[in-house]
Amino acid sequence: MMDSMRKAAKSWVAKLLIGMLAVSFGVWGIADVFKFGTSTDLVTVGSQDITADAYSRAFQNRLQEIGRQTGQGVTPEQARTFGIDKAVLGWMIQRAALDDEASKLKLGVSDAYLAKSVMANNAFHDASGKFSADRFKQALAQNGYSESTFFAAERQRTLQEALTETAAGGLSVSTGLLEAQYRYDNEQRDARYFIVTTADSEVAAPTDDEIKKEYEAHPEAYTAPEYRSVAIMKAEPADIAAKITLTDQDLAEGYAKYKSDYFTPEKRTVLQISFPTVADAEAAKAKLAGGADFLAIARERGFTEADATFADKTKEDFIDPAIAEAAFSLPEGAVSEPVKGTLSTALLKVVKVTPEHQSTLDEVKQQLSDRLKLEQAMEQIQSTYDAVEDARAAQTSFEDIAAKAGIPFVLIAATDAQGKDKAGKDLDIPHKQDVLEATFSSDVGVENDAVSLDNGYVWYEVREVVPAALRPFDQVKEQARAAVIAEKVKALSEDKAKKLVERARAGTSLDDLAKEANAQVQTAQGLKRTEQGASFGPAAVQALFAVPDTGFAYAVEADGKGARVMQSVPVLLPPFDAASPDAKSIAQKLKPEVADAMLTAYLTALQNEVGVRINEGLWQQVSGQQTN
Repeated sequence: MMDSMRKAAKSWVAKLLIGMLAVSFGVWGIADVFKFGTSTDLVTVGSQDITADAYSRAFQNRLQEIGRQTGQGVTPEQARTFGIDKAVLGWMIQRAALDDEASKLKLGVSDAYLAKSVMANNAFHDASGKFSADRFKQALAQNGYSESTFFAAERQRTLQEALTETAAGGLSVSTGLLEAQYRYDNEQRDARYFIVTTADSEVAAPTDDEIKKEYEAHPEAYTAPEYRSVAIMKAEPADIAAKITLTDQDLAEGYAKYKSDYFTPEKRTVLQISFPTVADAEAAKAKLAGGADFLAIARERGFTEADATFADKTKEDFIDPAIAEAAFSLPEGAVSEPVKGTLSTALLKVVKVTPEHQSTLDEVKQQLSDRLKLEQAMEQIQSTYDAVEDARAAQTSFEDIAAKAGIPFVLIAATDAQGKDKAGKDLDIPHKQDVLEATFSSDVGVENDAVSLDNGYVWYEVREVVPAALRPFDQVKEQARAAVIAEKVKALSEDKAKKLVERARAGTSLDDLAKEANAQVQTAQGLKRTEQGASFGPAAVQALFAVPDTGFAYAVEADGKGARVMQSVPVLLPPFDAASPDAKSIAQKLKPEVADAMLTAYLTALQNEVGVRINEGLWQQVSGQQTN
């Protein structure tokens, strides 16, 4: 509420919230930060205390904020897995350190300044754009704040922001850093290279011991994912429409209602040439009467055939009423007299006429039937939903509910979180992504709310959960064998390339080495550190820029079945100009990073200076985990 009312996008609060996970972990590295104790204060930061209750409120607020941002709830256990609990406490410690520093410096904020700030806040303005005391009080009441607590929080925020903006604001990017970033971004290199390949037959066949070691060393590669059995039923208009039967009277009434929708107006293809004056148009008309070609005259006046052709247009498609009237009064093949339109005078020629057509009931019977059934189905969705929910409340099985309601039911015997079965094949699951996310957020025995669709519902029920488990060695032996071979091929590819690079550095030419490897030397031009393409991946680019100009390097190919042997060819780098648009753009990008680095250093130094003591016993109680 405080952020939304202030819209403090530039405030230190926003910066810290964004970087909270990165910055706050510095707290946990402070030596002897944890102390045992029985105090109700969770943390002491200089002269400031953080209570366990204050931390719990901040933690819950953060979880709610994440839920609003992602649209998905986060449990405290999930949050602790990602370290959000420590991040929140670290953020609170940073604020407390700032409060302690502000107190030491005897900083203050006047009531007049706070009042002026509130009155200038658009969140508290009425429709006329003026401050409204009633709107201010209403906003505070809706968010559970009194005037005193609101102004106290604003006073604290203002002082904290004054310190952080002083530490990180007004910084400029040094010329040295700017030039280094300019060179990093803009340096280009060409590469002369060839690829040395390795076949599976070149490496020794894996032994049983090697295969077993691979299996034991990389259990994650041979672990079956968690599988879930889920029952699904759904109600969408198309499902209900399939059960609806229409009478001849229903169709007749529907046709009368929607008859105009099955009417196709007359369409014409018209050629048009515009002229600045009537005299010019009459002169062109005379040429046409003498046998001149209409499009030839159009080209003489600078129009292409596409410019002059208006294909399959209705009368309403012509913006100028005079042009439209003339175009739809001519017989096919005829040329008009000069037509004086709103913006210009034109000659028209009608080259094709498609008459209007009113489709009969027989012609649109199937299309109309589908439409009417879908309309009725849309009206029945809510009653179907109510009937299903009543049956669920009566503990009726999904199978029986679906059969009685006449809606689709499917039982997925086993699916992983990606919607694949145990053989790795994609499963056909209704509204797959939504249902999978919901299924893997639920559990056996949980009565779940239906997943709402645009015009329907999906119900799901987790029947069984099979935890992730390491597959037996015999089942994955061939997979492990292939992994060992792939690793040997990759190692041999790297060894080949490494030896070739050593020889190149000793004086053997790249062309001679390529001939030995029965490979073709190729050239790639204009490579940059920050750009990769299909022919040069990240590993190859990184290796190329890691050597001096004209130096040699190698990189194993992505599939491991070969390696790229390269020679770097420097490209002239444009001279650095700090006043150039490119340099200024780089400076703008670097400035926030420099400011954030300064802010981080300031906050870390401040915490070390004031001293931080955390009650380890109390932390374990409120966090539910060990501190080490």
